[in-house]
Amino acid sequence: MAHATEPTDQMLREACARMAERFRWADDFEAVMQDRVRSRMVRIAARHPAAAGRAPAPRAPSCRPLQPSAGCPPFIDRKRAAAGERDDD
Repeated sequence: MAHATEPTDQMLREACARMAERFRWADDFEAVMQDRVRSRMVRIAARHPAAAGRAPAPRAPSCRPLQPSAGCPPFIDRKRAAAGERDDD
């Protein structure tokens, strides 16, 4: 497994600023980096911005109506057919 490159100081500071705004951290960058847990979170956020609150772009909703499969007429109840029930009984 290849090791990821270490994020630059600028990347760490930007990630810390985003997380400070998101989590309302009052401490400055140096104090955050002294805390073991928060510094790890900042390092992860610098490497993977989507993991730290930058939501990916919203997907366009699928507005097409549900279509029955081509091999089965729309009037057949598939659940009843799967259970073994038949209309001609």
